[in-house]
Amino acid sequence: MDTSVQDVHRHELRPRRGARVTAGLAGALAVSTLLAGCGAQAAGARLPSTAAQKAASHRLSGTASVAYAGSLQLVNDQFIAPAFSKTTGLSYRGRGGGSFGVAHLIASGQIRPNVFESIGTAPIRILTPRLTDWAVGFASAPLVVAYSPTSPFAAQFRAIAAGRRPMKDLFTLLENARLHLGRTNPNTDPQGQAFIMMLELADRYYHLPKGTAAKILGGANNPHQIFAEEAILSRLQAGQLDASSAFLPEAVQRHLPYIALPAAINLGDPADARAYAKASVTLKGGKTAVGAPLEIYVTSVSGAPDQSAGQRLIAYMLGKPGRTIYRQEGYTLTSPVFFGNRSAIPRSILAAAGQ
Repeated sequence: MDTSVQDVHRHELRPRRGARVTAGLAGALAVSTLLAGCGAQAAGARLPSTAAQKAASHRLSGTASVAYAGSLQLVNDQFIAPAFSKTTGLSYRGRGGGSFGVAHLIASGQIRPNVFESIGTAPIRILTPRLTDWAVGFASAPLVVAYSPTSPFAAQFRAIAAGRRPMKDLFTLLENARLHLGRTNPNTDPQGQAFIMMLELADRYYHLPKGTAAKILGGANNPHQIFAEEAILSRLQAGQLDASSAFLPEAVQRHLPYIALPAAINLGDPADARAYAKASVTLKGGKTAVGAPLEIYVTSVSGAPDQSAGQRLIAYMLGKPGRTIYRQEGYTLTSPVFFGNRSAIPRSILAAAGQ
């Protein structure tokens, strides 16, 4: 398996200045009158404490608007969002979809998030250099095969998941013409690409019979298997699919049974990057995508509103609170990986990443 708060709105509390006595009795009487008039109010009111003044001066405003890979919808909207808003007081808005599809929407100006969170760096390259020229990777999400517990094939999936049957049998099972398999669009989503590459890697790793991957897929763009990333697991849960590609954290978060694939083929281990690079998929238009670890990268989108709020969200994700949430939701945390122009990354984001 494929981020400084500078424009902070500060509200400072300053005591009003009394009239300045310049000379003589008239000035003294003016000051006495002013003090007498304010006496009742001063007796019944408290001046803001130092802590209150400091809190007011650091109050933020705006909305952190993040467009993300559809597989991140649950962790972002249900866990990161409320914790971030409670900590910062900032609003949050999220939108999911296939990483490549979302990147094209941003590049064309159809949507204007101030944060983009992608699986891998290829979708981020679509935004460079006009809208961003950097990104930070911080976690990985291995590919798994999730299955429906009510599927007619559930017993066979369970046996493979438990190791009672060899992993090689999974690919024979997926060939079954009666089995309804779901995956995402390889032309718009890294997970869709990864599933096809996983089959290619498995072909070599397990020495599968010739043509196994082709029989499973029925063509890279088989419309009977392809569903939107943000909806595919809901279909699986509803029993409309027997099995589906998924990222491990998605299966964990949705309490779905799944088959864990070995690191050699699951595209989730950066240590196996060279092996993954031997797999590829040809997309519509003739472009070729090459296998790479499925890592989560995040960047800010220049020109979008509320840049400070967006950068604050990225810093939260990369800091201890955010990383803890991602780990608890099944993601494998990695040391920060910097893509592009590191010198352009805001200092607060580098600090959150421990740099």
